[in-house]
Amino acid sequence: LSIRVGIGGLYQPDYSGSNDYEVVPWPIVSLEYLRLPGLGDFGGRTVGFTIGPSFGFVGERDQTSNAALNGLGDVDAAFEAGIKAAYEVNYWGAYAAVRRGFGGYDGFVGEAALYAVWRPTDVWVVRAGPNVSFADSDYFNTYYSVTPGQSAASGLAAYSAGSGFKTVGLQANAVYSWTDKVDLHFRAGYERLVGGAADSPIVTTAGSRDQFTAGIGISYRLDLDLFD
Repeated sequence: LSIRVGIGGLYQPDYSGSNDYEVVPWPIVSLEYLRLPGLGDFGGRTVGFTIGPSFGFVGERDQTSNAALNGLGDVDAAFEAGIKAAYEVNYWGAYAAVRRGFGGYDGFVGEAALYAVWRPTDVWVVRAGPNVSFADSDYFNTYYSVTPGQSAASGLAAYSAGSGFKTVGLQANAVYSWTDKVDLHFRAGYERLVGGAADSPIVTTAGSRDQFTAGIGISYRLDLDLFD
């Protein structure tokens, strides 16, 4: 059993739909390899199917920190935990993830992606391609809807965001194998808000439908022999 754990920092909008940016934690956790007696091998560094945990973090939305949020009230920070499944062969891969929020919202979010794989050297691997994200009504109502009370306090039009697809975009991730167990991670992405998220007054009045991210992190591979 090989599990990769690490931490990094992400530079991203200070709230979804904002045109202002902040740095938030980037948890790095994956089930990298599993061998079960009688069943075979799962995962690996270059090829195969993997399934494991997926984590995310949504920073606190403080109405006093950005004039665009005045009258909308505060939203606590949210930690996201769920599951991710991926399949990768030599030159391409795909993954899908679903997570539940705890804290600022209680709903579900997820994403899916198809990507190309490039290995310029033995210690570098780059993955890049299109991705989509989606969310349920709890998430949409928390971050994109405007209640009548919030409308009166903020001057924004009342709005019900619904649910469904949240963004479409492009993402690139690069991993440098510093040692046999330690990896450095690099990430950059662009997403365009769509659907109910894109039409929210929170986005159209003082924010932006275009969202950018960049990050760097470090991880360590833990190897365990459960049948020794």
